Amino acid sequence: MSRSTSEEFVQQVRSAIDIVEVISEYVPLKKSGRSMVGLCPFHSEKTPSFHVSAERQFFHCFGCKAGGDVFSFLMQMEQLTFPEALRKLAERAGIPLPAADPPLGDNQNTAKLAMYEAHKLAAKLYHHVLTSMPHGQKALEYLRRRGLTEQTIAEYQIGYAPDSWDFLATWLKKRGFSLPVMVEAGLLARGENGQRIYDRFRGRIMFPIHDTQGEVIGFGGRSLDGSQPKYLNSPETPLFSKSHLLFNLHRARTAIRKRKQAVLFEGYVDVITAWQAGVQQGIATLGTALTEHQARLLRRNAEQVILCYDGDAAGQEAAEKAVSLLQQAGCSVRVATLPPGVDPDEYIRRNGAEAFSQNVLLQALPVTAFRLQQLRARHALRDADDQARYVQEALQLIAQLPSAVERDMYERQLAEEFSLSLDAVKAEARKAYRRQKIQQQRDKVASAWNNSINNGKFTLTKTLPPAHQTAERMLLYYMIRSREVAERVQQECGARFYTDEHSALAAYLYAYYAEGNPEDPGRFLHYVQDEKCKQLASGLAMMECKEHVSDEEISDYIRQVNSYPLRAQLDELRAEQQRLALQAANEVDEAARRQTVMEAARLGMRIHQLENALKEG
Repeated sequence: MSRSTSEEFVQQVRSAIDIVEVISEYVPLKKSGRSMVGLCPFHSEKTPSFHVSAERQFFHCFGCKAGGDVFSFLMQMEQLTFPEALRKLAERAGIPLPAADPPLGDNQNTAKLAMYEAHKLAAKLYHHVLTSMPHGQKALEYLRRRGLTEQTIAEYQIGYAPDSWDFLATWLKKRGFSLPVMVEAGLLARGENGQRIYDRFRGRIMFPIHDTQGEVIGFGGRSLDGSQPKYLNSPETPLFSKSHLLFNLHRARTAIRKRKQAVLFEGYVDVITAWQAGVQQGIATLGTALTEHQARLLRRNAEQVILCYDGDAAGQEAAEKAVSLLQQAGCSVRVATLPPGVDPDEYIRRNGAEAFSQNVLLQALPVTAFRLQQLRARHALRDADDQARYVQEALQLIAQLPSAVERDMYERQLAEEFSLSLDAVKAEARKAYRRQKIQQQRDKVASAWNNSINNGKFTLTKTLPPAHQTAERMLLYYMIRSREVAERVQQECGARFYTDEHSALAAYLYAYYAEGNPEDPGRFLHYVQDEKCKQLASGLAMMECKEHVSDEEISDYIRQVNSYPLRAQLDELRAEQQRLALQAANEVDEAARRQTVMEAARLGMRIHQLENALKEG
């Protein structure tokens, strides 16, 4: 093991970092008892089940069971290796890596570090070309015509890639970067014959794309001469995954959390122009439709999302698809509408920041109102038949609302708009609502609990775990906190935990204490390598049990574990005894019946012996 990943260095970094501060940069946390609680970043949920312990310096999700220490969190969140996470946290804490070590410990990690460095330098180079070299003069004039100020261009580090096949490649090669690694990073590309390496971005205005921590990991390049594609993004790389990222989130996150609201745009320039106009909570997808992962990322940072897509048909269709994903992620959604054919950037340049804020964002429609507006646009409404069809379809939309108050409001609007009797509208609305309820009941599937369907009736069952499993969990809880308890359990139970995952975790604990490690749940979590064991350990460590346990309680838990085989055998014998009793009652042949009764009696004697042994044990 290299010195930079030695246990002493790891513990030095771990002791200098507050896991709550790190996780808070990704997940808004609120105080709940002794823990901080938020929405889990690793699975979709509407009710927070993600707990972070400042006292114990680890996290655990009671929903998906993810758990671990600050290194585990960063590795899962940013898809980092352990040396990469260690380096990032060491830099955060201001602790230098031991000088004798290589930067990250192996070729793969060294290459990834080079990719980060190359992207950072490339962003600076492109920005310098735009602002200070003749190559960038035309692009700079274009941006100024679009209304972007020098301050905004500097803030977003907008740049320009000259129309050259090897401008960046030559520059990177002179600085010692491996060109094949730069191809893998997405900055360069390889020709069809595999021999020639050239610049991926040429003759394009360059928008750096950052990860959630502000590291440049890719670019979006806009063609200046109208060549296609109009926008060219970095390809999928070890750093860049467009379905998992949101443009400008690292910059907008503070404003989003303060306002509990994000404004989702379609394009980079929309975000930048809005930021310049004072809308600092703007973000955008990376040239693709919104994904489920991006929707969850938004929900972790904002309660409400305002969709502000282009006013053309394609933009409104994309907005409709985004609405569903955001609602599934638990976001409150409103839709800002623009005149047909107008995008947010154009609207702001034409009408100004105040008009955009007052007439677009503040007038954003609830989802149902937006859908009714879209439905209205698809109907000619030339005569009574057209109007009736529209009203029926509108009521189908309104019936989907869970709130009776909201349904009543939209029903009244329909009645007033078409001069209809409110009673008639409500009668049709009730029919639509009943039809949807019946359909939902038909489509209903088993929930996360153990739901079953019997003769059309839903039953909800939640069985308690066996006594020995509960005893094993309680022993592990106290073993994590006490070497003395662990040594006693090892002596009296050994490896006789009968739940496989409990047995594996106990083995980790015995080895951890045998190596002289301290009674430290957080340090033990770092020691555990198996991911399932780590999840189990974090869940146990997060349990709220009394800190002090008596010898008698430990003895009782040990007794429950050690007696499990005997009790399991008893359960089997009792089940067999019941089967024989039933068989004897239904037996027609008298001799066969007596034989079955004798077998049942012998079983009864064996059961009695085992019950006595269980009492004595």
